[in-house]
Amino acid sequence: MTKTLIYIIGAGRSGTTLLDIMLGNNSNSLSLGEINRFFLREGKPPKREKSSKVSTFWSSFKNQFDLNNQNDYNYLNDLFKNHEYHTSLYKSISQNSDSEYIKLLRLQYDLLYNQTDENVIVESSKYPVRAINLSNYVNKEKFSIKYIYLKKDPANVVNSFQKKNLEQPSKGFFSANIYYLTVNLICNISIALLKKRGHKVSEITYENLTKDTENTLVKIQKDLDLDLTSLIGKINKKEKLKTGFLFDGNRIRLQESITLRHSKKPKKDIKFYFTRILNYIIYR
Repeated sequence: MTKTLIYIIGAGRSGTTLLDIMLGNNSNSLSLGEINRFFLREGKPPKREKSSKVSTFWSSFKNQFDLNNQNDYNYLNDLFKNHEYHTSLYKSISQNSDSEYIKLLRLQYDLLYNQTDENVIVESSKYPVRAINLSNYVNKEKFSIKYIYLKKDPANVVNSFQKKNLEQPSKGFFSANIYYLTVNLICNISIALLKKRGHKVSEITYENLTKDTENTLVKIQKDLDLDLTSLIGKINKKEKLKTGFLFDGNRIRLQESITLRHSKKPKKDIKFYFTRILNYIIYR
């Protein structure tokens, strides 16, 4: 049986964890969060009690992974960064990855295939280069990979990056702008390639997802050829959404359940207009 893997692409602090949680609340679906940070965290989901269901799930996965691999996790983290960070875009497009990376990437998803009962797995690792590598190397007989490109108002993202004590390191105003522009340009290149390869891709905004949720989910449903009836029903009934088995991501993952909230409108000052103009090409 072929399972569906929904991979969410986007810049940091764009709402990818929220979208992951939402889709994991559809019938026969499971949220897994930022799987790409598995080696950075040495296989242990951060800020979780050992007895929690999330830790138990990933502990079982880690045990299976370690049986099939004897490499040090620091080495593996460096290996994956060298193949998935934004600077590896050309290597990914040209399918010139190291054989060891390919083997371990396939192993990750083969184990996830065996460990999960659900037909749909949702991942919010975000990195567009990893998205291409999944298309390149993951076993097509086990996974049909579909993609969602999530964008958020650049002014809100830049404001968020100036906050401290969040998952991703804070950035100054100008560096946050350059980061957001650069990542989204790479995202655009990546999804163009993925569409050309025949993958189903849906492009949405965080603002539409939170303000016009039903219509946005209907769009995803149509773009990806999914049945999201169950999730749409929960949203319309204003049910709380369970946070699934997210390995890493936004701190909302640490709650047992969440409710949807609209994002605040950014303050319209000179910084707002600078950010909007700079990022117009990717947010228009």
